[in-house]
Amino acid sequence: MNHHLARVKANLDSRSSERRTADDLKIPDETITQTLSWSAFSFIKEFNAWKNGESDDSLLNEDGSRGLSWRHELPYDVFESASVDAARALENFASSRNGKRDGPTVGFPHFQSKGKVTPTFRLRNRLSPAHSSSSQSIRFCDPSHLRLPKLGPVKICGPTRKVRRMMEAGRFHVYSATLKQRAGRWTVSLNGVASEFHQAVRSRSTRHLVPVGVDRGIASLCVAADANGASLETFEGVKILRESQRKLKAACRALARTTPGSHGRQQARIRLAKIHRKIANKRSHLVHQVSNSLVTQYQILVIEDLNVSGMMKNRRLSLAVSDAAMGELSRQITYKAKWHGVEVRVVDRYFPSSKTCSGCGVVKSELNLSIRSYCCLTCGLTIDRDLNAAINLARWKEVADVPTVKNFACFSSFET
Repeated sequence: MNHHLARVKANLDSRSSERRTADDLKIPDETITQTLSWSAFSFIKEFNAWKNGESDDSLLNEDGSRGLSWRHELPYDVFESASVDAARALENFASSRNGKRDGPTVGFPHFQSKGKVTPTFRLRNRLSPAHSSSSQSIRFCDPSHLRLPKLGPVKICGPTRKVRRMMEAGRFHVYSATLKQRAGRWTVSLNGVASEFHQAVRSRSTRHLVPVGVDRGIASLCVAADANGASLETFEGVKILRESQRKLKAACRALARTTPGSHGRQQARIRLAKIHRKIANKRSHLVHQVSNSLVTQYQILVIEDLNVSGMMKNRRLSLAVSDAAMGELSRQITYKAKWHGVEVRVVDRYFPSSKTCSGCGVVKSELNLSIRSYCCLTCGLTIDRDLNAAINLARWKEVADVPTVKNFACFSSFET
């Protein structure tokens, strides 16, 4: 990736300098250096020529050969994936500069520093779904080994039964495998397309048919209540990060006392990364349990479009909001609902779900976050704040347009 960024940056600097000179001397623009193509195909083609020694600026080895001497030791997908990532990053930069990209402004991609970034690469499965599962380049050799191109069988630590059965039955075709190293462990994620669930799973007769409002919060991860005012479920809030503050503080102190570049510093970084990995795994496991429970028990879910990134800017709430995983819970509910045929209604973030009385409909002008019980002065209703918001969300009348998706991507992660 650094190779492509260096070429693009040198080209942009050269064009900028030549343009200033051309404006001063009134030279035609045709003499200015042509811009480079930022497409993934152009990057792949140029890098293949460079690493194979076919380019004029290819590396010259000690034995007189040109190109990367170790290029045959790695799968060629590693180089192509890096080229695709560089093209995607530059495309985001260009679209953000032109105002065509939603979200915050994206600057020019940063150069990747060895030892300071997460090692990751992607391997593609080049065979079509028409081929048998036993001939795929990415396949399971047995319950504990996954075969990867060029790398061969890799031992897997984790359950693989569901994914193996789907692949053997032809219900899941792998497009690629992404390998990532975190805290001394490699994790492989399979990305592909899978068939829909059985109709009996998508339309269970035991589901709650009344619309259910899901209010996400900090004290409780989420509170589910239906439009009739009945409290269905209350999931406890995530406090894993807050409970691990002492361990994180001790690990950060140990890291700060080590010598830069030493082996002890590397070990201290791994110890700190392991604590963060455990926190992330526990939070992810809890959120997966909650989202799976919601999409399998209820037919219509109503959630609020919260501005989580804006809430994170509040220094008093940032720690609690990041630990609550509000955005991750919404994301999981959205994509899992498509799998199970559940309708998701998204309420505007300015809807006063917490300030509205679920009994008489009166809206309060102010309601501090410290007040955990809603007390209505008009009808005398006293109810939990989160439960009141969930009931109001369930009674929201407007129906959001949710597109139906027949195929979906299936992600399965295992630690190696």
